[in-house]
Amino acid sequence: MRLPTLGTTGLRREMIGELAGINQQKQINSNQFSDMKNMSTRYYPAIATRAARGEVIAELQSPHGLYWKNGLAYVDGTNLYYNGAVVAQVSDTEKTLVGMGAYICVWPDKIVYNTSSGEVTQIEKTWVQSSSATIAPVSDASTFIKITCAGINTNFQAYDSVVIAGCSQSSLNGSKVIQEIGTDYIVVIGDVTSSVTQASGLTVQKKAPDMDYITEFDNRLWGCSSANHEIYASKLGDPTNWNAFEGISTDSYAATVGSDGDFTGAVTHLGYVLFMKEDSILKVYGNKPSNIQITTMPLRGVAAGCAKSICIVNETLFYASRNNICRYDGALPSSVSDEITEEYTEAVGGQYKNKYYCSIHFEDGWRMMVYDTEKNIWDAEDHVRALYMAYGEGKLYYIDAAGRLRTVEDEDQEETVEWMLQSGDLIEGTPNRKKLVKLQLMLELESGAWADVFFQSGKEKLWTRLQTIHASDKESYMIPLIPHRATRYRYKIEGKGQVKLYGIAKYIKDGSGK
Repeated sequence: MRLPTLGTTGLRREMIGELAGINQQKQINSNQFSDMKNMSTRYYPAIATRAARGEVIAELQSPHGLYWKNGLAYVDGTNLYYNGAVVAQVSDTEKTLVGMGAYICVWPDKIVYNTSSGEVTQIEKTWVQSSSATIAPVSDASTFIKITCAGINTNFQAYDSVVIAGCSQSSLNGSKVIQEIGTDYIVVIGDVTSSVTQASGLTVQKKAPDMDYITEFDNRLWGCSSANHEIYASKLGDPTNWNAFEGISTDSYAATVGSDGDFTGAVTHLGYVLFMKEDSILKVYGNKPSNIQITTMPLRGVAAGCAKSICIVNETLFYASRNNICRYDGALPSSVSDEITEEYTEAVGGQYKNKYYCSIHFEDGWRMMVYDTEKNIWDAEDHVRALYMAYGEGKLYYIDAAGRLRTVEDEDQEETVEWMLQSGDLIEGTPNRKKLVKLQLMLELESGAWADVFFQSGKEKLWTRLQTIHASDKESYMIPLIPHRATRYRYKIEGKGQVKLYGIAKYIKDGSGK
């Protein structure tokens, strides 16, 4: 006769040692999380709290722009700052900052700041006649026409492209390039046979177009205008000249485009200028006006309001389209955000350590979402709203809604981070009822940190707190549960302080289908 033995029939153990990021879909893998806060893949395959944010560099009252060009530049109210010092006065409006060589170009103010010399140049300039002017060819039958009048040379330089208006000699009106300049005179090309005098009405202007988005490529600035349905390029090597049309390779460029919709962004990528619309991408080919071509491709472009989401991470372009975050390698865009199901209206992006940081405005507010481009994993950090982001010398800077300028990460800083991980609905491979008997966590908590573990079974509305874990060395914590028969269940872990979760083991007892 043998006595009966007690067994563990139906009890199985599932070990998860590779922890992925957030997935908001209805059905997710057991190593993913339906929600999280301030968690990161930086210790993958473990999941850990994000690193501390950088210290506050500056507190801005009215932030309007952020850019890196051999140093950090930002706009606060009417002040343009560079490396912490005020270098120029600007209007109190949103800015587009773009670099070209040593220059930082500021739109819509249309000024250029030289980061090397400190010089500030106003692009648009106007001269109005206030005394008698003489107009005459420099020699008999010459097409070089000299206009002499007090102060006419004051605002201009040789080879500036200007617009002359109000001249009694019609051949001089319109876009001209100053061939020579000196005290009280300029020389342009025209058709004047003899010397004439003009008493008043003459104006000379240096103009630049109003543009929605601007980028730099091949030593030119490129921009676009939705109002005019036009694309522009500056003169080669000169961001201040936009109307030089002499028929030579260094000329400015302008073209009208016929595709539908407003422009939503611009970027230089893989040797091309790309102008974005919501439903198309316009690619610019060529390097001089005589061979420039613009091809319109019916592809997912940048969503309206998401121009600041455009970012290049390791040679790949990322941006927020209407319905998803796209990856674009020059061929076709593809979605990388199938795990993110919430709708959004705005996004601001930046790159750091092979990751795409994207502050996204969802229906319930702003969240800093981070896409690991190597592991194809999304993490959710805090609810910061980044107004602007800029990468420079190994750091990603951002300005938040409170005007604080700082970096997204600084390992030397200390910050007590609140964090949370929540599983999806777990059915453990069967629609039958089952019992979760034990939950085992391999956790490492730094000094002063703690974690709460919660459980929710079936259709329960409330979370049940199972245990509070306080900091110690890396340990395996066995958390017993009062078994509940249910077709599905969820668990949640939340706490404060730095934590690393290396693995999760679940002990499950299978049940029947009823």
